[in-house]
Amino acid sequence: MSPFHTKSIERILSPVAQQVSKLILLFEDAGVGTEIPDLENRVSVVKNAVDNLIKVGYDTISASDDKFLRRDMPPSLKRVEDASFYLQEAVFLLQKDSGSAAARRKLIEGSRGILQGTSAVLLTFDMSEVRKIIGRCRAVLNVLASSDDVDSLTQLAEFVKRLTPCMADMIKEVDNRQEELTIQSHAALLRRGIEQLKRLTPILISSLKLHINTFQNGLPGAAECRANRDFLVSEMSDEIQEIIRGLQLTESDASELFDDDLAALHVTKATFDSRLQFADEWLRNPCSAVDSAGEKALQQVVNSAQRLADLAGSNEERDTIRNLCGEIQRLAQSMGDCKRRSVGGGSAFHHLGTTCGVKLAELSKLCSELIRRGDRHNPVFRLARTLEGKLVQAQRWLVDPRGPQRQVGLEACRSLIHGARKLMDSKMNTTTNDAANGDAVKLAEDGCKEACEHVERAADRLYAITTQPETPESFAAQHDLSLAISRSLAYIWQTLQQHLVNCVAETYTDLVGPLRQLAETACPSSGCVPNEAEFNEKMKAFLSQCTQLSTTADLAATASLSDVWRADALRCLASQLPELGAQVVLAGRAVVLSALAAGDGSSRLPHTQATVDHFALMRQHWTDSAERMRALVDEAVDANAFIVAQEACMIKDADQTERSIQDAYTTGVVEATTSIARRANRVLQLATREADNSEDPLYVDRMNDAVKQLRSTITPMVNEAKGLVTEIRDPRMHERWRSSNRNLLAAVGLVKQAVGPSDLPNSFYHQHYQQPNSTVKDSFAEIPVKEMRAMGLRNHRYPTVPTNSVQCVSRHQIQAPSLNPRQPLAVAVNDHFRNTASPVMSKTDVSDTDAEEEFDFPPPEENQPIMAAAHALHHEARLWSSRDNELISTTKRMAALMAQLSQIVRGEYGTKKDLINVAMAIAGASLDVNRCAKALAKECTDLRIRSNLLHLSERILTIGNQLRILSTVKATMLESQGSNEDRENTESLVGNAQNLMQSVIEALHVASGASIKIRVDSGYKISWRPRMIMTNATAAH
Repeated sequence: MSPFHTKSIERILSPVAQQVSKLILLFEDAGVGTEIPDLENRVSVVKNAVDNLIKVGYDTISASDDKFLRRDMPPSLKRVEDASFYLQEAVFLLQKDSGSAAARRKLIEGSRGILQGTSAVLLTFDMSEVRKIIGRCRAVLNVLASSDDVDSLTQLAEFVKRLTPCMADMIKEVDNRQEELTIQSHAALLRRGIEQLKRLTPILISSLKLHINTFQNGLPGAAECRANRDFLVSEMSDEIQEIIRGLQLTESDASELFDDDLAALHVTKATFDSRLQFADEWLRNPCSAVDSAGEKALQQVVNSAQRLADLAGSNEERDTIRNLCGEIQRLAQSMGDCKRRSVGGGSAFHHLGTTCGVKLAELSKLCSELIRRGDRHNPVFRLARTLEGKLVQAQRWLVDPRGPQRQVGLEACRSLIHGARKLMDSKMNTTTNDAANGDAVKLAEDGCKEACEHVERAADRLYAITTQPETPESFAAQHDLSLAISRSLAYIWQTLQQHLVNCVAETYTDLVGPLRQLAETACPSSGCVPNEAEFNEKMKAFLSQCTQLSTTADLAATASLSDVWRADALRCLASQLPELGAQVVLAGRAVVLSALAAGDGSSRLPHTQATVDHFALMRQHWTDSAERMRALVDEAVDANAFIVAQEACMIKDADQTERSIQDAYTTGVVEATTSIARRANRVLQLATREADNSEDPLYVDRMNDAVKQLRSTITPMVNEAKGLVTEIRDPRMHERWRSSNRNLLAAVGLVKQAVGPSDLPNSFYHQHYQQPNSTVKDSFAEIPVKEMRAMGLRNHRYPTVPTNSVQCVSRHQIQAPSLNPRQPLAVAVNDHFRNTASPVMSKTDVSDTDAEEEFDFPPPEENQPIMAAAHALHHEARLWSSRDNELISTTKRMAALMAQLSQIVRGEYGTKKDLINVAMAIAGASLDVNRCAKALAKECTDLRIRSNLLHLSERILTIGNQLRILSTVKATMLESQGSNEDRENTESLVGNAQNLMQSVIEALHVASGASIKIRVDSGYKISWRPRMIMTNATAAH
């Protein structure tokens, strides 16, 4: 039985499961002598409901032409009907003998049949509805596929007439479907697809019209217009294929929450599959055109396979897929050469096509197997997708080096180091990396690389130690290595974050400048004929910017955008932007060629204005995509650090202006002051976004005042700069510009103060661990980088949080003061929180002896996925004290309950009653987590965090309810374990438990961030006190 995925199924199944649970509990109680009440009335109600369901089901079958519905629905209805008879027979037998074993068996079988049969009926009907929507999608695909045949305006009108109703129906059906889904990531996928289709449809019509005009009249730019049309058709087809994939998703994927590579695998495989048919048709058709859509589809298939190879788990798989891709590319190139030599119909071409088809089938098989293995992998032990997620996994390992996450922790360390080196090697052409700042940047990069080498060595040593029996000596070495690795990771993470901020501050400062220059070159405002050589120069600058924007966005999504849905959207935009930029260039080139042809003495061509209009549409589409991408990138970087980076660059630009003034170099003044204005506008843009994202009235007022002050200083600085360019030798103009620029920099400083200090830094192992008799000297001997030995760890307080409403220990942010390397690592805490927030707790602070603190369950084995999920949740929750934190105490209780569920499901102990009671207790704990999260979200002033927390709270409640239903079905199967149905239900139960644990873990992360941004006057209190991590070995010391 699969967990439900729509609200309708949930509404119907939930009360049925409750009634079945009551029946099972009644019989379990009867086993200990409790009298069973008369069930005739209850079973009569069930019979009436079943009779109604069967009538509606058969009416649906007779009215439907869906052959799968007509095939699958009758057996499901028959099962429900038989289950109803079992219940009636059980009541009849009970009336004769209240202790009848046959009655007990029939009641259990009937209960199971009612629940599973009803679920099967609902899922069969739901799948039929999905197939109807997919039919709408395929109708649109068929219309799009006919775009190649549109050769006249009459055909275009017919094409639009066919496309419009199909597209409207599809969008309406998909929109209704996404509102019905309980899994929000699936709903988000559908929303994103229909929004993109709405944006692309008018541009496609424009491109078709332009293509018809150019080809009918043999006008310049015909090839560019055709390529533009093919690109838009391909983009829309890909979006629809992704919508179809989203419609077919029925089970919650842990990757939607736990940022692993599985989501990337599925998305890439969907792209692979969507282009495979077109590629196969091209291989079989010797008459296809050169550079046709099929040939491009084959290249897209190869590109997707290469991306899948990057996500493969072993080097052998990776090399095999890459070798196949290389062979297919060589064969495709040879086939293309045959077509260009007009020998496409020969035996050589046929042999190449056959060989390439075989290789393509082999590649598809390898990629499909890679997906299947990934789906079966325990999500608790998958590598995270982002560097931030891998950092969290590494820290979890360091908390318990011998625990169940030992292997994934080591892999996370290695993958994090690989990603860090890749990010540091991405040499952006940024002002922040120029000669003026080169020494500091070089020093940070060298320190980061040295720390990476240290983590690699120390992690391998730590893993080797943990594979041996534990002794006092090995425990001491294990402790020292864990602390040293944690500090190295902290230093690496700080350096990466600063590098990313610098890249974003530079790359996204002038978003549309190169595009504006390209447009001005293609369509000169003076009315002159465009210069093709100048256009080519501007084209290179624009495409280079597209690549930089895409690379930086991909870095942001890979490094620190922990919100999975925003990260997926950012990756999607980052992959599309360079291709979209190339299409903008093609549209611009069509304008240039048309204008050049018209400028040769002939009259103005009829399609010239059409090319200009289409170019404008493509530019607007590119701008919208780039702005959406910039908004997501801005969310991935810390606001305060971003303003600091921009301020530093503005000071450098001011220095450059001073040098240009001394040299009377007006061009230098224009460039530097323009850069200052752009950076000030970026700060203004970010400050406005921060104000819009907050509901704290004090913070919003402070931000609005700072924004108003900054806005009032930009225009005066620009005006004074214009006067300076006009009178560059006038000392009075020098002083006037300097005064206006000082006012501008002061206003930027006010914005920086209003935004406040950096928030949500990551939690590191050495924050929570404190060994009573350990010497810090040994730990420091393991730290290789002198900058790291000198770093201090400080807790920053947030001015928006009053001390009487919330006590929340912030996670460490690393500074780099000059300390003596031999001095102990100082952990400085605000005086007000010194007694409650210090990692070195008093005995009363850390002696959590409540029931929820107890977790006496053995470490999970390889084949204990539910126990592994319970341990993962417990390890996350035990970092914090339960005192004054109901969310933490509930989480610890849930972890213990989940461990009990694992033991019952595996048959280690317990009865049906125990299983149902534990499942109900977990559902109750989910309700408590939901209540706590909602209460915290209600008081949180950060809208993004609030939205994320509310989504997680609803998700936890839904999964908890699913777990209760699946456990009820499992309870009816405890006496028939090993059957196919039992195995299927157990797999669903395991996946559900894993998703629930990961959802709660993510909710803890988000809740800790929300706690530092609650309303000033709320009076709400939640305390986040780090606990001292104690192990048995520590206690032995």
